[in-house]
Amino acid sequence: MDLEGKKILVIQTHGVDTPTRTYSPIYYAMAAAAMEMEVVVWFTMNGTNQLRKGVAEMIKLDPSSNVSLKTMLQQALDSDVKLGVCQQSLNLWNMTPDDLIEGVEIMGATSIIDLALGADHVMYF
Repeated sequence: MDLEGKKILVIQTHGVDTPTRTYSPIYYAMAAAAMEMEVVVWFTMNGTNQLRKGVAEMIKLDPSSNVSLKTMLQQALDSDVKLGVCQQSLNLWNMTPDDLIEGVEIMGATSIIDLALGADHVMYF
């Protein structure tokens, strides 16, 4: 099966209040990118709060590890995974574009519809 060029949309709704649910979507997104797929992770609802500067560094799946959520997000960006955040969710968390880590694109509500319609597969967390 030729996976190159396939599009995967990963929707992340979980944030720092449930740290064990923040890693898997990023991990799967990186795996899909390694398989030469186009990948977008869309952060909305509680997922938005993990993109606030200074927050992801404090989240570790394994406290004995040096790998933080920030490490995972940076590895995803380095793997050409696109990170997008819902504009309305920024408002929910009283965040502005200046509050976001580097590399995150702010998108309006209709963007998620376009992304979902254009994706070959949608994963929801």
